[in-house]
Amino acid sequence: MNDPQDPQEIVDQLEERLDLPVHPTYPLRDREIVGIWRKRSVEALRALGSRGFFERKDAFGKPLHESLWTVADAPMVASFEDAPGRTILLGELIRNIVHPGRITQGLKGTCAATCVEIYVAERDPAEYARIVAGLVSPAGRVLLRSGGELVRDEDVLEPDEQEFRRSPVSRIFQVACMEFAYPELDYRNAADGQFEGVKNTGTGLSLGAFDRLLVGITGHRWETLSDGHARFAALFKRFGLDTSGVADLHRDALSIIERVTSAGEAVFATLELPKVRSPVRRAAGNVDHAAHKIRVLKLDRPNGTVVYDDPMDPQQSWFEGIRTNIVDRYGRCTMPIADFEKLLVELSYPPELWPGPEQARPAPTETQPESR
Repeated sequence: MNDPQDPQEIVDQLEERLDLPVHPTYPLRDREIVGIWRKRSVEALRALGSRGFFERKDAFGKPLHESLWTVADAPMVASFEDAPGRTILLGELIRNIVHPGRITQGLKGTCAATCVEIYVAERDPAEYARIVAGLVSPAGRVLLRSGGELVRDEDVLEPDEQEFRRSPVSRIFQVACMEFAYPELDYRNAADGQFEGVKNTGTGLSLGAFDRLLVGITGHRWETLSDGHARFAALFKRFGLDTSGVADLHRDALSIIERVTSAGEAVFATLELPKVRSPVRRAAGNVDHAAHKIRVLKLDRPNGTVVYDDPMDPQQSWFEGIRTNIVDRYGRCTMPIADFEKLLVELSYPPELWPGPEQARPAPTETQPESR
C-alpha cells in the first residue's frame, strides 16, 4: 500500500485513484453524472490538503491520510469492491469529511445514528475515516475509542429508493451503528427495522440505545436530560422537597443549549412530533406521530429561533403545525424557540460544559420514545 507523506504528493496520488473507473450502473448521490461527481471529489480532496486534514490523528495516533490509503489500496470486502466500487467509496468518504453537512439518513429511520455520523465526521475526521476504512475491510470490524467494537452488518449494498440522497459510506456507517446501539436485536436495512427473531420491533433509537452509541463512538460521557426528569422534579415538589438543584428539561434546556453551543459544542435533541408530512417533494402522505433526533447548533435570541441540523436534509417543511425554515439543502434549519420548547423531550450534552443547577445531576427517568 502506497502512503506518501508530502501533502501535495498525497493529493496527486489519491487524485489518480479518483480517476479510476466508476461503477457504470451504481447510482451516484444526487444523480450526479460521473464527470461532475469526480470533479467535486477532487475538489474535496484538495481541500483536505489545503486545510491540513491529512495529519489529523485518529484514536490510535495515526494520520487521516493512512485511512484514505486503506480505502484506496488495501484489501476490501469483495462485494463492496464490485459495487459500489472502491472509487465511489473513496470519493464519498472524502466529500463527507470536507462537507459533513451532506451526510443524511435518506428516508430511513436512522436519524440518531446520522447525527452521530455527522458529529464524528465534523469533530474527529481522522477517526471517522478510520472507522469507515475498518468497516469496508474484509474483516469489517473496528475497535472504538470506548473499547467497544463496531461491526459491518451488510455485505451487499443493493441500491434502494429509500436510500434517497444517502451515500453508500453513510449507509455502511449508520447500519453498523444501529446494530451497535441494540446488540440484542438485528437491524435490517431493507426493512428499516430492528428485528427480534422474525418480529420487527420498529426503527429508531431509544434514550438508552442512543447513549450507548454516542458514548461508544466518541469515547466520552454525555449527560441526557429528558422530560421524565421534569415529571420526577414535579413529583418531588408536590411532596415539599426542594427541586431547585434538580436538572429540569423544561426549565434548563435553553440555558444548556446556550452554554454548550457558545463553547463550540453541539447538543443532541429529540423532538416529539405529533404529526409529520413527507420531507421530500416527490413523496406524499402524513404520519400521525414521530420522534426525531436533531443536532442543535445555536440559540439565536435576537431572532427568537433555534438553529439546528436536521439529518433528514428535508426539501420542505415537514413538521406539521410548526413554522420551520429550511436554510440550505444540507439540513440547516430554524424554528421558533417557543415551538422548539413544545416539541423537546430529550437533550444530550457534555456534562462538563453544563454541570447543572447547584452542580446537580439529572434524576432517574423512565423509558422515552425512540427517535427516528
